[in-house]
Formats: sequence, structure tokens, C-alpha cells
Amino acid sequence: MIFLAFIIIPIIEISIFITIGSNIGILNTIAIILTTALVGIFLVRRQGIKLLFDAQRNLSQGVMPTEEIKGGIFLLISGLLLITPGFFTDCIGFAVFLKPVQNLIANQAKKYFNSRIRY
Repeated sequence: MIFLAFIIIPIIEISIFITIGSNIGILNTIAIILTTALVGIFLVRRQGIKLLFDAQRNLSQGVMPTEEIKGGIFLLISGLLLITPGFFTDCIGFAVFLKPVQNLIANQAKKYFNSRIRY
């Protein structure tokens, strides 16, 4: 499954690059890619600092920072997708950055792993 993603995602990205590049030009396409990467870096950095402070606050109060850990994992995934050049990965990266999408993915992952655990 992962191997298939490494084949399909670049094909999708290349076709989107060609389509957008032929419509708005190569320089505008590159400018958009660089802009989304910079915006992604800014968002991930700002949100990462907030997550770190929230986790430290919870730990100092004796509370396990599970939400912050979950948020950190999604932030890492989102950041990696946003700094990867491409429109498709940027869309997925921005989507993963959103809390409702994170909750949806977390719930689906929880259901999947709970179905795989044998007691």
C-alpha cells in the first residue's frame, strides 16, 4: 500500500504541475509552491511552540499531555506534507492541519487498531 503511494502521488503531482504550469506559467507555479511551503513552515512553527507550552503546562500540573502528543504527531505530518513541493501534498498537509480532520483521522485510526487487537 505504501509502495503504491510512492508511485501514485508523484504521478498526481506531476500532472497537476503540468496543468497549472500551462495555465498560469512556470514562474507563477513555482511562486505558489514556495509560498505554500513558507506558510506551512510559519503555521507549523507557531502551532508547535503553542503545543510545547501546553504540554509543559499539563506536565507541571501532573496531567498526561495526550492531546498535545496527538496534535504534535499531526503537526509533524502536516509540516512534512507542506514543505514537500506539490499542490496535492499541500492540500493534504493543510487539511491535516485542521482540528476536525485530525479528529476524524484519529477516530478512524483508533477503530482500526482496536479491531486488530486481540485480548
